[in-house]
Amino acid sequence: MSGKIIAFAQAKGGVGKSTLCANLATTFSENASTLIIDCDPPQHSLSAWHEIRHANYEEDGLNVKTADKPSELFNLLETEINNYDFILLDGPPHINPMTKAVIAVAGLVIVPLAPSPVEVWSFHEMDKLVTEATKLNPNMQSRLCWTRVRKRVKSAEYLIEDVKKAASIKPFASVLTQRVAYLDSFAEGLSVYEWTDAIARAEVWSVHSAIQRLINKCGKPNIGKRKSILEWSRK
Repeated sequence: MSGKIIAFAQAKGGVGKSTLCANLATTFSENASTLIIDCDPPQHSLSAWHEIRHANYEEDGLNVKTADKPSELFNLLETEINNYDFILLDGPPHINPMTKAVIAVAGLVIVPLAPSPVEVWSFHEMDKLVTEATKLNPNMQSRLCWTRVRKRVKSAEYLIEDVKKAASIKPFASVLTQRVAYLDSFAEGLSVYEWTDAIARAEVWSVHSAIQRLINKCGKPNIGKRKSILEWSRK
């Protein structure tokens, strides 16, 4: 078994990156062995989320480990790649060497984005970075996941349409809307799939299903290019 690596990356915080990673990891872990590698020091918010989960609920086969620098990430991947079906990487909320390593090693890169001008400005840099990373990882797939979308807000609809026309990264057809369930469930160490909001559960399941349809097209883990990726990440 060689696990599929899915990276979550963004150039700005506050778009729900770690929340999306936690929700999808929980959904994957229902039927497959799943590891999250929290690559976001010093916050390590997913590690904190998992500690709450571990303390209050039964074991569910979802594990979390941390990596503070790219070399630690590769060490973990080399050790764990054959132990899990899915390995999800939660990158930092800005572009640095770890962000670049997370992107270049993954078979699928998911970029969460909220439909506001500030978030979109930062996204353009991430869009370019993902395109650049394909030189090291030609078979890598990437997708944009809209989060915190306010329904029936014209300005958000126009922004989403503008990004769709201009960006290299294709969007998922499904979006996550602005719902308090995402924040409240995360604070309890849970996912919305284990929460009371049926609409939020359906949104996450829809994104999960899209990933499952895409996963066989994704490139293999790019661990063998460790040296090249580490050199690129430092540029």
